[in-house]
Amino acid sequence: MKPASLLTILLTALITTFSCTESITDSRPRIIRAPQDMIWTADTLKGFDQYAQLIPSNLLVFSANDAWLVCWSDIARGLLWHFDGKSWKESNIAADVGGMRVNDIAGYSSSDLWACGYSGDEIFLAHYNGSKWTKYNTNGIKGELLDMCKDTEGNLWVCGRNGLIMKYDRAKWITNYIYLQKAESSKYWFNCVGFTDGLIHLSMSHIDFSKKIENYYYIHGNISRWLFSDSMIIKNHNSEIKWGYYEFNSSNNRIHSMGINGYWIYENGWQKKFSYVKSIYDAWESAFDYKIIVGESKASFYNGTHWKDFETILDVNPSLFTYKSVWTTGYETFIVGYARDDRLIVWRGK
Repeated sequence: MKPASLLTILLTALITTFSCTESITDSRPRIIRAPQDMIWTADTLKGFDQYAQLIPSNLLVFSANDAWLVCWSDIARGLLWHFDGKSWKESNIAADVGGMRVNDIAGYSSSDLWACGYSGDEIFLAHYNGSKWTKYNTNGIKGELLDMCKDTEGNLWVCGRNGLIMKYDRAKWITNYIYLQKAESSKYWFNCVGFTDGLIHLSMSHIDFSKKIENYYYIHGNISRWLFSDSMIIKNHNSEIKWGYYEFNSSNNRIHSMGINGYWIYENGWQKKFSYVKSIYDAWESAFDYKIIVGESKASFYNGTHWKDFETILDVNPSLFTYKSVWTTGYETFIVGYARDDRLIVWRGK
């Protein structure tokens, strides 16, 4: 083995470490607490070099000591990060599979994990066994995979462009397409997928650039049968927004949607639960009286009767930050955000 150069050692250290503004030292009993009563640690993640930009995309948490973060980067490094309870380290997927972009991850554990995205003009899937990423043969399917989730039966679901939806039953990937009549497949896509009670929920987007109209469709069902359940047309700022088409989230066996102007839950139809003049990007509900939503300069907690904002306790200027992802049990919480000055911070509360 050749001895590592000083430059290699320095670059490795840069990509596998984080800076922490404070450490958790909490001798209190482990009980459910509102975010305002938690003790918070802030971990700052940095890119491969001083010029590389990192923007958080999706968060997957198995436990308070086992979490994954998907990032967008302008270079093929820093795309995936793993937290082991002590520090964040890059999982260098590019070194194992070559050029690609990762949009989301889902799986069963940190040694049985799948990533999705695109490579060139084809969809991309890869599996992680705890030590190495292996690219899955997608047989040249064109497009891009955008979102993933795991249902209560242990199946993985991934959706993307051209009406593509795929299911993994722990043995094989099954491919299905949902077609939008009178529309070119390249102009519509699924941007988010979630699950409840044996049903898969999808949000489809179709942009008619010639007419400057945005069409959105809410679809649910399973791999063999799909139902177009609702739709909306966005023509201008006065158009009615029925659900959040940025992101679906499945927590506490309910489907949550986030987007422009607020946050919704599906309860025999979409019900708006939080109104906001900007965008909400994520939500997590650990119980009916414990949920957190995050968005553009916003973090808010619902205790079963009312909402209370808490972004100011995270010790940054909220006007500079977009809070992108959240996960909570009520005992522990992760919040991921990024600032206009390219800072990426993961807050951990307990």
